[in-house]
Amino acid sequence: MSCRMAVHIIVVALLLAGIGPAQAAPVAIASADPQATAAGIAVLEQGGNAFDAAVAVSATLAVVEPFSSGLGGGGFWLLHRARDVHDVMIDGRETAPHAAHARMYQDARGEVVPGLSIDGALAAAIPGAPAALVHLAERYGRLPLAASLAPAIAAARDGFVVTPHYRRLARFRLASLRASPAAAAVFLDGGEVPAPGSRMRQPALAETLERLAAHGRAGFYEGELAARLVEGVHAAGGIWTPADLRDYRVIERAPLRGEYRGARIVTAPPPSAGGVALLTMLNTLAAGESPPSPLLGKHLLIESMRRAYRDRAEFLGDPDFVPVPVAPLTSRAHALQLRQSIRLDAATPSAALPPVAVNDSGWHTTHFSTQDQDGNRAAATLSINYPFGSGFMPPGTGVLLDDEMDDFSVKPGAPNVYGLIGNHANAVAPGKRMLSSMTPTLTCRW
Repeated sequence: MSCRMAVHIIVVALLLAGIGPAQAAPVAIASADPQATAAGIAVLEQGGNAFDAAVAVSATLAVVEPFSSGLGGGGFWLLHRARDVHDVMIDGRETAPHAAHARMYQDARGEVVPGLSIDGALAAAIPGAPAALVHLAERYGRLPLAASLAPAIAAARDGFVVTPHYRRLARFRLASLRASPAAAAVFLDGGEVPAPGSRMRQPALAETLERLAAHGRAGFYEGELAARLVEGVHAAGGIWTPADLRDYRVIERAPLRGEYRGARIVTAPPPSAGGVALLTMLNTLAAGESPPSPLLGKHLLIESMRRAYRDRAEFLGDPDFVPVPVAPLTSRAHALQLRQSIRLDAATPSAALPPVAVNDSGWHTTHFSTQDQDGNRAAATLSINYPFGSGFMPPGTGVLLDDEMDDFSVKPGAPNVYGLIGNHANAVAPGKRMLSSMTPTLTCRW
């Protein structure tokens, strides 16, 4: 069996073209940053497995890619355990605070207040990444959590070099970072974008990682650090409480499964919308004959994506709060119906698609894959949403908070910062997980 790891909806184009990553080596790690990849390799060399490596890579990315992920955010970790052929998704998605409500980002007239769900403490959901790292280490890893977090702690103390990419995104979010004195002190230089080649050190984040290493989830979600997080959020106009942090839980979810042209697909379930969309797209593409030209192939792909995202807008949300019709949406019958609605000679006008009933991550995510010599594999997608998240850091924590609250539908029919539209299925509610398009996926060809 030859197995490959893929990321996001990009996997659709790869499969369509018959192109995939090179066949995986017995031991392999791929991430967006050399330091994070090196951290994973170091943990494997210490006798860790792919899941220990996933902890090391996740934590190190939280240090060296503050614009894409972090302890103040969350993600999905899709795991394959070889010894019992067990597939599971670790849902470390953020949750809305208990005081959150459906109209919290609207004014008295019911209009969305620009920027309120994007910038500052009120935009931050309760982070899931720290709890997920502890869960991975305790339930699936071989090494102590402290061993897997050691590379990230060293990276936070020693620093990383500011790149042109960092400078572009820091400039893009400059106003938000300047608005938080603690964040500006870490990520800016005198209130300005740091010079290329300068070194970015994060001693407070190193201390937070050390607390996590020593005390597990209690080191982040309870005690002194939790008090600092809540106090900082409240002082800046947010609504977190100690109970929000204490009550956060990681959820293990059964992955979605499908097939496409001889490939077995294992992908992310809700609250990821991406897995449902991925299977819908692949089923739609497989429901008819292959396109006679590359141009028509692109046309079919685009039209399939449009229909899958139309379904996303109406039906998908946190499955612990709303019923999500996964089976009908990923069925062959639904795909055939969608395929029959696609014209090969013209793009479908959006107005011709069924309207969304209002009944109710390249800059903003990072992805990595790990594989060990025993065949254990992990594919993970992590995020703090917008570049540098909310731009807000509670003083004394080193934790840059997400702005994942914007991934809710803050008003039915109103687009979020990425232009995605939703309705009541993805409305803000206390303790709810916002919808995501993050789609860690494993594909295997028998």
